[in-house]
Amino acid sequence: MSPFTPVLQLFLSAPDTERMSFLPQAHELLSHCPALLASAEADLDAHARRKKARRLADATWKAQRTAPLPGFASEPAVPEATRLTLAQGRPPTATDVVLIALLLRGFFGEGFKSADAMTLMLESMTLHLFFTNLGLSKIPGGSPLTELVNAISHNTPALILDAQIALVWGLGLDDFTTMLQDRTHVEGNSAWPTDSGLVVALVSRLVRVGASLPRLHLPALQAPAVQKHWLALQVLDPEIDLSKGTRNGADKRLQHDRDLDDRARRVHTLLGEALPQVHTALDSLDVLPSRLAMAQRTVQRLRTDLDSLAQVLANCEARVLHDKKVLMADKKLRISDPDVGFIAKGQRVPVIGYKPQLARSGNGFLTGLLLPQGNAADSPQLLPMVQQVVQRTGVVPKELSVDDGYASTANREELQALGIPVISINGSKGRALTAPEDWNSDEYILARDKRSAIESLMFTLKQGFDFGQVARRGLDAVYGELLEKGLAFNLCHWARVRRARQTAAKRAAEHPLALAA
Repeated sequence: MSPFTPVLQLFLSAPDTERMSFLPQAHELLSHCPALLASAEADLDAHARRKKARRLADATWKAQRTAPLPGFASEPAVPEATRLTLAQGRPPTATDVVLIALLLRGFFGEGFKSADAMTLMLESMTLHLFFTNLGLSKIPGGSPLTELVNAISHNTPALILDAQIALVWGLGLDDFTTMLQDRTHVEGNSAWPTDSGLVVALVSRLVRVGASLPRLHLPALQAPAVQKHWLALQVLDPEIDLSKGTRNGADKRLQHDRDLDDRARRVHTLLGEALPQVHTALDSLDVLPSRLAMAQRTVQRLRTDLDSLAQVLANCEARVLHDKKVLMADKKLRISDPDVGFIAKGQRVPVIGYKPQLARSGNGFLTGLLLPQGNAADSPQLLPMVQQVVQRTGVVPKELSVDDGYASTANREELQALGIPVISINGSKGRALTAPEDWNSDEYILARDKRSAIESLMFTLKQGFDFGQVARRGLDAVYGELLEKGLAFNLCHWARVRRARQTAAKRAAEHPLALAA
């Protein structure tokens, strides 16, 4: 017999794994909150209507350019509202399956197109059992599943977080009277930026995309000398790095930098002079609306890349050639994600990425998430986070504990106006803002001791849910990815807290006298 011959089994049960503790919580959440399914259904419906609108626009364009047959009258125009009504097509994936998939993506910490995630989806006995009982005979592939999950707007995951907190409150798992807040850093989906590397990457993309324009019925963006300069730039970039620490390395590096700057500026000038011809051809382009939209996006990217190349060259000239300091706000850190920032703190390794703000309840649940652009200061993030958490939980916390990065007189006054009795801000800045009798009181000492608990939340998120590095790019997409991971953490923590309470209740029933002692 082959070792892969099917094994007969009357009953198939799921193994006791972490996924088996995660999925029942997710299913229970959706069962108790039908509004989540309604919100997701509206998102999927809007996505389907957008796709249909694109198909209808293409069909209308074709019909307008097709002469009617002699003796046949054209059909009357159908109202737009009727045209966009969704009719019977392919059987849609159930909404609850899409929402479970969204939560699973946060649980896996990576997208469904990843080989590891898709292998887990296809070979997991737990998922096979779960989706079969939901009526799904076959798990969708990575691309269709990704499209459906990406169609869910940010409003629906926010509603899921609201529903999680409401259920935690209803089950008595937390009273939300304690709030902790801190920030962490996550690495963006990018390589470490260098001036020469950014220049070569931008020029490479301009050359590659510009050469592909004929596929969109546009003239290629090119000039005879561009190819020569581009090949030379690809050689100069590694030579600049290799000149570090060598004999006369500083002089060689400066010469290479000057050569790179000169060639890149020539490329910018040549392509900038050729771009108006592309714009002229775009204005008169008569193709399918879907192809026209693609052409417009492509030409806009070329325009943006030319502007970015000019900015990087100006910064490179000022910093490298003239030894002038360039403000971080004026620097270009990567070519595909304009929202990342340079994050450096103390002795830690600097990171190019984001600095999300997290709020934790007293019993360890994630209650709030903010994602400012770049390396934003902490102090302006305190009041918005408190307001978000109060709105979500319906509870004004009795104690708030943060570090001195959030210290400011305005913040303390605003929080006091909200009615928070204990506002503990650690560090010398927080102590200067706090009355001595409050600082030395038992309530404030206990609040300062609790602040370190949020470090365990951030550690668990990073180690268990890949919170420390993101795969998506752009502020909105990264926020969605981090929120999905936070939702998955809450469901797993929900299962742990419930198990702990059940274990404690069982022990109390078995040994009441020992527990009382």
